[in-house]
Amino acid sequence: MKNILTIGLVLSLALGAQVSTNAKLNVEKANLNDLQIKLESSVDVYGLQFDVNYDPAQLKLNENNISHLFSGSDVRSNMSVYSKIKEPGLARVIMFDLGGTAILEANNLEKVIQLSYESVDSFKGSTLVSVSNIVAAGSHGEEVAIDNSIDFTFDLNDGLSPYETSIVGNYPNPFNPTTTIEFDLANAGVVDVTVYDLQGRKVASLHNGMLDAAQGYTFNWDASSVASGQYFARITAPGFTDVINMTLLK
Repeated sequence: MKNILTIGLVLSLALGAQVSTNAKLNVEKANLNDLQIKLESSVDVYGLQFDVNYDPAQLKLNENNISHLFSGSDVRSNMSVYSKIKEPGLARVIMFDLGGTAILEANNLEKVIQLSYESVDSFKGSTLVSVSNIVAAGSHGEEVAIDNSIDFTFDLNDGLSPYETSIVGNYPNPFNPTTTIEFDLANAGVVDVTVYDLQGRKVASLHNGMLDAAQGYTFNWDASSVASGQYFARITAPGFTDVINMTLLK
């Protein structure tokens, strides 16, 4: 039965009818040797498949070093991750739950898979890791439209940033009519800070441009011109995308 369900999911991923949505994967460095895959989608995702490409002269990846990130208290803790090293430098990963639980519920962003690498011959430096041939499946096996590939520069130097890229939050929240969004940036790069309403319409662009690595970046949003309600601030930075929910009460 397990093999039948596995084959059925793979066929659904390969042949399912595509629906229009906005799903994507992101890659971020968790620590010196680990990368984490984050999944974001506007619909429920029940199956995920992708290839990981890396330089086998610099990195080593074993099948037992690819795992999901759900804890024992999570209903998804029985999630299955199947991986195969198809050739040096190429791994295929398939993720689903035989019990029918969604990997990710609609309108969420969450870390789902961790890849734990070993350096080859004590390699230190930057190397490219690519995630390609990405396919996601919905609740009935239909294909969820998703970006096909992403590239990530993996730095194996010992000197890690003393902090992670993360959204600290916004304050006050609820607010009227101004709020301050704070976040930390571990690596210098282009950063975009945009506010959206519940319908996904762009409401305000607070920043789009280069920033140096630093803690405590703040951006103020004056919502005097919009109605009360729920809004989302989305921050995109090198290897990072996240959103926070903000409540405007007038």
